[in-house]
Amino acid sequence: MIRCPECNYLDSRTSGTPLEHLKLPLWVFSYLLIESIELFPLGLSASAICRKLSVSKNTGTLLKRRLQIFLSDLIPFIKDEMVKDLKKAWKGKKLPESGDLKPFIEGKPVVHTDTLALFSASQRANGYRKRFKHKGQTASIFLTDSVAEEKGKYQIGTLVHTLAIKGGPVILSSVPDQKQKTLQPLFAFLPEDVPLFADEGIPWMERYNKNFRSINHSKRAKDTKRNVWARNRWSENGIHTQVAEGTQRSIKYSFLASYSYIRPENSILYLNEYSALKGIRVYGLERLVGKKKLGLLRNVGKGYRVSNKTSKTAQQQINLLKNRQSLLYSSPTTFTRIHSDHSRSRKSINKKYRFLFDENHLFPLKQAHIDYLDFMETGPVLRKQKEKFYNSIAYSIWNQMSYETDYNLLQHDFKELTTHMPVFRIIQRWAKLGIADIKLVGKNKYERKQFILKKLIPELPDVLYTFDRNQYENNKNAEENIEIAFENPTFGGRNKNGINKKRRMELLGYLNE
Repeated sequence: MIRCPECNYLDSRTSGTPLEHLKLPLWVFSYLLIESIELFPLGLSASAICRKLSVSKNTGTLLKRRLQIFLSDLIPFIKDEMVKDLKKAWKGKKLPESGDLKPFIEGKPVVHTDTLALFSASQRANGYRKRFKHKGQTASIFLTDSVAEEKGKYQIGTLVHTLAIKGGPVILSSVPDQKQKTLQPLFAFLPEDVPLFADEGIPWMERYNKNFRSINHSKRAKDTKRNVWARNRWSENGIHTQVAEGTQRSIKYSFLASYSYIRPENSILYLNEYSALKGIRVYGLERLVGKKKLGLLRNVGKGYRVSNKTSKTAQQQINLLKNRQSLLYSSPTTFTRIHSDHSRSRKSINKKYRFLFDENHLFPLKQAHIDYLDFMETGPVLRKQKEKFYNSIAYSIWNQMSYETDYNLLQHDFKELTTHMPVFRIIQRWAKLGIADIKLVGKNKYERKQFILKKLIPELPDVLYTFDRNQYENNKNAEENIEIAFENPTFGGRNKNGINKKRRMELLGYLNE
């Protein structure tokens, strides 16, 4: 008990904390914390707590919840330490657009991200019915609508989003799907333009992070007669997701060995526990717990209330998560997760582009096209109108070019445009995505810009051309990926030999020394 020095009010030290109304000695909680740290990556289950302490099942479960809430409070501090390390290593630095990245990332923290289906359901759990509605990883965690209505539950597995650093912390989140609106907030705490490696699952990230790189897991082999898949489809030029995938293998093994199964409603608590124990291994308990302030400790709902009329204590069942609803995962239902709400961007790829996108060197273009289809489903209305306008200009330029001929001079009449910036933006995107080979020609950089273009692919897919506010303000490399070819300017009159005085002095300079 502690007493207020002003009003002499007595209160418990553990009131409002994860140890609210703990009947056991306080050393029991510290024993469980140390035991969990030593067992990591294996988890300390409620049944194991019951065996170690010889307590009832309800007591063991409640002790497990107390431990999980305490460790969940450490996640913001782990993120702060993670951000400090990333800012210290990458502040103001940018990765090259192409080439081997190993010399640039060696010895530095790089964020790897991936998604894991934990406790996926078999066809037997789905009433021996195939899943025609859900595809990919979400097919493993959701039941068919008719089976869900019979069993009274819809989600039985857990979809885990992973953010991991090699030799560093891990941030795990429970998500219902892999849409942009679901995953993008999970990257909000990271510094701007921090190096981020992923697979082809988040193509939209390129719009928000200049140092985002993706690896093509579907890359085809050059010799298709002997092999189907390329040997560098897992790692290429230092880009890979092995850190996240290795972490997910450890998660899957430890959760299966420790818990056998967890309900999706409690998935956030279990994932926060794993992330916090990993953070304690990396940064140390004193470094993380030392940041907790007294005001942040009392964040748990109390189990007892004092009546104002009778001044008696009304005993109620303790609810540790009453004020911590963010730690409980809200499972979607068949009514909230409607069939039409699913993104069909990958299925809606036109057939004439599918064989084109199988080429390995066009992987960035494929990602950009999928990003365009996703954006046109959920993007702002005004920007979607602008995208249609940009694509109309792009098709107008494209239709005047010939695929069989060599370079074509960009000579389109753009009288309806108040500025030529949309045209420059379009050819910049073409050069970056490998749609066309662009050259800037002229006698010097002060003359009017003239571009010659050469088609590299037979068809033009839709891609995003417009900027968001951040991209517009930081667009300094307007001629990136564009070859510049200026002729040597000549000043002064030429003699009968065809050279002027300045050029003659350059050729005879060594004779004048």
